[in-house]
Amino acid sequence: MTKGAVTAIVAVTVAVIAIAAFGVWWFVLRDDASAQSGAVGTPLSGESSESSDSNDAGDTADSGDADARGHASAGDKSRTAVCAVPDASLSDVRLDGTSLIASVDFESESCGDSSYSAAGVQVTIQDDGNVVAAAIYDFGDAPLEFDDGTAQADLAFTTVQYWRPYDQIDVSDASVELTEDATASGASAAAVEGALGGASIADTDIERYAQLAMSWQLDHDKTAANTFYSTFTTQLSSKQYGMQVEGKTWKYRDIYEQFLQRRAKHPNALFIWSGDYPTYQENGTTDFYVILSGEGFGSAADATAWCPANGYSTDDCIAVDLQ
Repeated sequence: MTKGAVTAIVAVTVAVIAIAAFGVWWFVLRDDASAQSGAVGTPLSGESSESSDSNDAGDTADSGDADARGHASAGDKSRTAVCAVPDASLSDVRLDGTSLIASVDFESESCGDSSYSAAGVQVTIQDDGNVVAAAIYDFGDAPLEFDDGTAQADLAFTTVQYWRPYDQIDVSDASVELTEDATASGASAAAVEGALGGASIADTDIERYAQLAMSWQLDHDKTAANTFYSTFTTQLSSKQYGMQVEGKTWKYRDIYEQFLQRRAKHPNALFIWSGDYPTYQENGTTDFYVILSGEGFGSAADATAWCPANGYSTDDCIAVDLQ
């Protein structure tokens, strides 16, 4: 075989191999490379819209969830727990029947324009260092509605929930304290002309505050009682601690409650200790708490006539002077 023929055969073989290699690249390797390039780099046209839409939807959902959580949080904040125990002050006291009605102003930056709705809140009013009223209120039934951090409410106290005549409470000097999670003794009293009624505090505390109130009242009323050395008034009750009469054993709470009830009917009523006055010393009845009507009369007969005219029997009401 000639040298030229060999050269021709080699050239043809190389050309066939080249053509075959190009075919493999064109039909096999080129598609694989493109697929790999699409997976790593820019998405293929068929995947671009789907992937982008999916991501956008995810972002939108996340954003929506965040907004929803934000709105829920803001809603919860305006409705509930951020409203902390407010500060309170006394603006007025009055009497409705035998109930003490206290107008109380509340203030709390945390309450804003929301509501305070805690249950079991003891409201304690003090004057000159003495507890003069205390009861436990359920603001869940009647929430305090705040406007720019302030609210107002009228609270009613029954005659076993306050321990000073309403007109002897110094509003300008009084303080009000709120205590949450207090334990009530019994059910809440009914509302009084729109004033929220409360439940009583523990019996032991009622007894203690009543005893302290009696001591305060005796000192307070002594000067007014001295005017009846020379004129007559009427005695409406005389009781001893532990006395068994009228179907019960009288305790301090009962004695002072009766005084408050009598004074609600007779605004001049006085509370005295019998041992401080000659008329009781002379007849040996020196250990009684006595309620006087505080009404003045020129004679015993006039005083005696006053009793049935005001619904009292001779067992409950008698003419008396303190001389």
